[in-house]
Amino acid sequence: MTKHKHAAFTICSNNYLGQALALKRSLLKHNPEMSLFIILVDKLSDQVDYSIFEPAEILPIADISSIDLEDLIARYYIIELNTAVKPSVFKFLKSTYPQIDVLYYLDPDLYFYSSLSETNDILKNKTAVLTPHVLSPIPRDGHQPEENTFLRFGVYNLGFLGLRMNSDITTKLLDWWEERVIHFGYDRPNEGYFVDQLWMAHAPLFFENVVVLHTYSYNMAPWNLHERHVTSVDGENVSLNDGSQLVFYHFSKLSDDKNAISREYDRYVLDDFPLLKAMYTEYKEILKTCNYSEYKQIPIAYPVKLNLKPEPKQYSLFGKLLRKIGWRMIRWSEN
Repeated sequence: MTKHKHAAFTICSNNYLGQALALKRSLLKHNPEMSLFIILVDKLSDQVDYSIFEPAEILPIADISSIDLEDLIARYYIIELNTAVKPSVFKFLKSTYPQIDVLYYLDPDLYFYSSLSETNDILKNKTAVLTPHVLSPIPRDGHQPEENTFLRFGVYNLGFLGLRMNSDITTKLLDWWEERVIHFGYDRPNEGYFVDQLWMAHAPLFFENVVVLHTYSYNMAPWNLHERHVTSVDGENVSLNDGSQLVFYHFSKLSDDKNAISREYDRYVLDDFPLLKAMYTEYKEILKTCNYSEYKQIPIAYPVKLNLKPEPKQYSLFGKLLRKIGWRMIRWSEN
């Protein structure tokens, strides 16, 4: 049982444990006073030695009884599923570990270079901390991302979220957010839905004391390189062009291409940023030590769709039925 007042959790399946292990090592190196929970949207696998994640605690999602996993698996594909449970996990950890004052959600592909001391201080008396995808206009040069990208997918990046737990406002925020993502946590931006993230655009308006960070040091990522640049690197002390020290970088959509920054965004390549290129090279080497390639080969145990490829209407109900049958067969095999 954690004794720490500050904690964080990430959510992934077994095939993302390489990134989760790199996150764990970097987070706890720079934040030794924190506890980390790895929420496993999967079954425990004989192929994994979970002891190497200690002192982080591995918690299978099926152990959280408040989550109707069978229903979510029938309706959501894997990314929708992983994000739909996020507010429920916040609520579970809040009730299970009442001594936690500040709780963060962190994507498994974050890597820490400094501590969360700034946001820990903010959350002593504020409700939540959000990080925008971008803080300045993006050039209209025909490359991705564009500003309207974030109108479709969310102004704030929910790969990072900090909440103060001992707050009635936080309780109301989590109840509201949970209800929305359980029922409407779809990846359908053309219909106004994007998993858990797009809903959070309402949070600063609906709830008091929600802080939007205006610093480059949190959530530097492939989508904001038009404004954020590494100016010097001294070990893990990474200085940025706004004078701040990098807290964490978001290695989102990592590409096998040695010169690509991301699988989705094409405005820049790594050769444009030599210092950043060195950071990417180092991160990929770290992933090798975290058995990244081996974990990637582990299939997800649950009968969940792995991508968003639409099912023909005549098959969609049949597909949901098959996933329900698959889930019940898993339940039967465990009894």
